[in-house]
Amino acid sequence: MGAPSRVLQLEFASVEEFQREHTANLVNGGVFIATEEPATLRTGVTVELTIAGETAKVRLDGEIVHIVPPEMAEAGAQPGVAVQFSCTQTALRAALGPLCQAAGAPRPEPPDAGRRKAPRVPAQVPIRIKAPDVSLSGHTRDISLCGVLVSVPGDSIPVGARVYVTIDHPTSGESLGVDATVTRQIATKGGVVALAIEFDPPPERQEEVRAFIADLQSAEHSRRLGGMRGSLAEVGAQHLLEMLGQTAPSGTLTVSHENEEGVIGFEGKMLCYAQLGAISGMKALTRILGWEEGSFEFHARLEPMMSEDPPMLLDAAILEAARHLDELKTLDLDLLPLDAKVRFQSAPAGSGREETSKVEGAVLDLARGEFTIRRIVDMIPEPDVEILRALTFLADLGSITIVSH
Repeated sequence: MGAPSRVLQLEFASVEEFQREHTANLVNGGVFIATEEPATLRTGVTVELTIAGETAKVRLDGEIVHIVPPEMAEAGAQPGVAVQFSCTQTALRAALGPLCQAAGAPRPEPPDAGRRKAPRVPAQVPIRIKAPDVSLSGHTRDISLCGVLVSVPGDSIPVGARVYVTIDHPTSGESLGVDATVTRQIATKGGVVALAIEFDPPPERQEEVRAFIADLQSAEHSRRLGGMRGSLAEVGAQHLLEMLGQTAPSGTLTVSHENEEGVIGFEGKMLCYAQLGAISGMKALTRILGWEEGSFEFHARLEPMMSEDPPMLLDAAILEAARHLDELKTLDLDLLPLDAKVRFQSAPAGSGREETSKVEGAVLDLARGEFTIRRIVDMIPEPDVEILRALTFLADLGSITIVSH
């Protein structure tokens, strides 16, 4: 980062406003500054902080790590820039001292290493997990100095398993590899969707791991400043994505529903990826847009995400997903609980058709393994509605039975 050439001024209207921002953002290494002036990512800037009516003034160097463009105002976002400070946490706390004293804001106490006090910071960064029998690539949901919560693509790793995780830093490009242990599985009716993993570095690497994670947390916090957050019940996932696609040149939409988390990325009116656990592409997009409750977070930048699905026009993808959702409404989904097991009985006979369809054949093959409905719709690449129709048809024929718990 070059020498700062631009000064951004941020005046807090009251000591209460400073105290809120100090606790939520400043001490975490970043700040969001509302502005409609043009800005460039990775540009060095100086942030000048003051409180209305107070003489104390603090200047901090940093760099612009996120921009919310003016056109995002149409979608309800506040235009501006997020700045990540370049100084260490210790230097930052010392620099903020005059404003803290003027505002009466308490200085935060450092974490007590003897207590289990490691706050988790929301973070969506690439991670790779290696175990003796499986290797997974995914993204983190949140991260602490002690461990990480990871969305996993289908295959599960049992609790207690020793693993080796590699985490990529979102801004520096550096990676951290560390031994760890799976401590918890996060599951839905259809299976495991996330893993809680605890770091277990040797004593000589503990400080290295803590420093890397602390810097990653600070960078992620700064990158998330200025993002939009809200409830799906208030806006609807489909309408939200349509609105964002029309107002933002690029973006990443993260949607949470119960224990599941879906991620949609777009750029230049193109859907770049849609990821939901083990599934991706149109299957993932359809499920995410079908959620009526939950929460969302949006950032006007495309986050890196591995995807084998080809890009497609965003508007066309939304229309296709909406068509699948409309067709799902014609099925009696109460008869197809996701956690029910599918049991093979016999090959179809007397169906009035010459041969079994591709989807029906795949369902029959998986029924021999007595998988759950959720596992079957995850494993077969065709749209969910086609798979659920095949399940209904085969159950009516008596070729399979659906066994609810």
